[in-house]
Amino acid sequence: MSRIALITLTLLPMASPALAATRTPRMSVGGIFGAAATPIQLILALLVLAILLAPVLAGLRRTRLLNAVAKGAPLLAMAGALFTLLAGTVGIANSPAVPSLTVLAPGIAEALFLLVLGALAAFSAVVSRELSTAPARA
Repeated sequence: MSRIALITLTLLPMASPALAATRTPRMSVGGIFGAAATPIQLILALLVLAILLAPVLAGLRRTRLLNAVAKGAPLLAMAGALFTLLAGTVGIANSPAVPSLTVLAPGIAEALFLLVLGALAAFSAVVSRELSTAPARA
């Protein structure tokens, strides 16, 4: 028997749990939003609204509101992410067994998604404000 065949036969029993694992449904942005708690869904919706409305506010010359979005969106996103991570940590503490990464991944994805939306909302507000207040060059 060749060495490769022997190694393959040796490693096959080790790989069988991974090969027999059932496929879990893929996570998507809609899945993250749908699985989130209601307060987190509200925060996600507010952050998306802030991203979309920043250019409109810049066109209306609402610089104070743009400043508020630029400063408040990351804080709101951070609060939502911390709430999600705290809820997950409490769930882990109350669980009799250690949950797998597959169980933990949606909560981590939700927290990271909140942080990304907060950064995008602040970025959108700052860029819109700067472009609306930039002096016109001839």
